[in-house]
This record gives sequence, C-alpha cells and structure tokens, in this order.
Amino acid sequence: MSSSKTLTGVTGGLTTALAWGGMFAVARSAYDHLDPFHLTAVRFALGALIFLALLAVREGASAFRYEGNLAKLWILGTVGFAGFNLLTYVGLQSIPAQSSSLVVATMPLVTVIVLWIRTKRKPAPLALAFTVLALVGLTIVLGDGNPLAAFSGGLGTGGLLTLIGVICWVVYTTSAAQFAGWSPLRYTALSCLPGTLSILVVTAVSQAAGWTGSFGPGAYLDAWWQILYVAVPATAVAILTWNIANRNLGPTNGVLFINLVPVTAFVVSAFQGHTPTGAELTGISLVIVSLLGANLAGRRHAARAAAAAPSAPGTPPGPGTAPEAGTAPGTDTGPAAGKAPATTRH
Repeated sequence: MSSSKTLTGVTGGLTTALAWGGMFAVARSAYDHLDPFHLTAVRFALGALIFLALLAVREGASAFRYEGNLAKLWILGTVGFAGFNLLTYVGLQSIPAQSSSLVVATMPLVTVIVLWIRTKRKPAPLALAFTVLALVGLTIVLGDGNPLAAFSGGLGTGGLLTLIGVICWVVYTTSAAQFAGWSPLRYTALSCLPGTLSILVVTAVSQAAGWTGSFGPGAYLDAWWQILYVAVPATAVAILTWNIANRNLGPTNGVLFINLVPVTAFVVSAFQGHTPTGAELTGISLVIVSLLGANLAGRRHAARAAAAAPSAPGTPPGPGTAPEAGTAPGTDTGPAAGKAPATTRH
C-alpha cells in the first residue's frame, strides 16, 4: 500500500470519526423540534443531493448508470442508510448520546464477525476474547457500573436498536468490495439515492399510520443548525470519507477509526456539563483497548497463517508476507478473503 493511499485513508477515517462523534449530541438536541424519522429523512434528502451533485461534477453523467446493479444497491442503501440511521436515531431517544456512540464503537468487532460469516474463516481465538471483553466494557457503561444490569434494563430497546443498526452499516460497508471498479463517491451516491427513497417511504408510512407526528416548516427552521450539521459534516462529508478510508485501508482497518467516536462524544457531553462517571471511563477504556487488541491479534494470526501457507512455485516462503487488503483481523488469508470478485460489475 502506497504512503499517499494510506494517508488518504487515515485522513478519511479521522474526518468521519470526529464528525460522527459530535452527531449524537446534535441529533438528540434536535428532538425538541423533530422526531427521529423526519430528522433522518431531511438529513439524507439533503445528503443525497450533495452526493449526486459531487458525482456529476467529478465523474460526469456516465457515472449515474447503475449497470444492472439498481436492485442490489437499493437493498444495500436501504440496509445501510435507512437501517443504521433510523435505528440509531430511534434508539437515541432512550439512551444517552455517549452510550449510543459506544454501541456504535463496537463496529470493528461486528465487522470481524460479519467477515467471518462471509469468508468462512474463523478469527483468531484471542480476537474473539477481546470481542467478549469489549462487550463487557459496553455493558458496564450501559448498566451504570453493573454489567448484569445492562441485560435487565440498562441496555433496553435503545441499545438493542442501535446494535442492530451497527450490523446493518457493517453489511453495507463490507459490500463495497463488490464494486471495486467504482469510486467511493459513485458507490456512496448511487446507494444513498435509493436508500433515501426508502427512508422517505418509511417516514411517510409512519406518519400516515400515526406512529410519528406531523411537522410543519417552522419545526425544520427551528432545527436548522442541527439539520445542517447532520446533513453536511455528518453525512455528505463523513460517509464519503468513511468509504474512502475503507477502500484505501481495507474495511477491518478503516473501521478502527470508529474508536474515536465515543471519545469525541464524551468530550462533547463534558462541554455540555456531563461529568463522566467511573463506570463510563472504565467501560470506554475496556472497549477501546479491546478493539485495538483484537486488531493486533488478528494481524499476528494472519501473518502466521500467511507464513505457513505453501508458497507459489519459484517463490521462497517468508514471514514478511502481508495479509490481503480487506481481510478480517484474525482470519486466514487466501484468494477470496475480503477481496472483491474478479469482475468489477455485478
């Protein structure tokens, strides 16, 4: 991997983490004016327009062709944009912003499990142990110091919805490898558009059924700065830089920048007057250490597997062989591990 590609990926990951870290408190403050459904709808209506405008300027009209992938991208866009964001925003109604961000921070561990299912390659035992440790840290925070309380009331519907949303986003992110011939901007824009349509349909149905309220122009004007933040930095910028980071660094490396999301969220909440408790500091420390430990354990496991694998004819074996980009931490490497299919269009 070239240094410029790595730098671009790192910059993208940092940008996303910082933008998303502040999003939870901002979105929660908007609930005085809008509900999660309408906030998500206006967020992605604006975000999709920005993505499409950028795609038109950078790649031209030819980039708008789905090339037979409309149905697949509609499903992925719905799972990623509607699934993750609606579930997270609804969950945010019943758990604090910093707790929601910590659930989202389990994304690297969910990525390991999703890629395990997809590639059929078992993660390293130590990586799985760190996964369990991270879940313990998460339950300490959600249970206010008592991990068992998270299952009897601390986790609740909000935490569970957020966790399901995280799984949705990981499925969307790891599916980008199927479009290796497309730029991150094109994948983002052409999946965001149908995903946004799904969000609008869900919001309209919810309002017609009486599950959500009805909001006039005044409500949107009252929440103008929250809408601006979640639509531009937290959507148009953050999602694009997220896909760039995962394309350049591989999904299991790019996703590590999510570690900074709860840190940013806790800093924002501190500025708002919240003093972190001992349970919160202990839990977030366990989660971050576990995420980093799982990644390092996975790299060692992959390096040993690569060194032990038979070399190609005429190629001497060596311990310096690097795992394939995009391979899950702790999974064996191989021709199919975490890589896009040979064809670039599906």
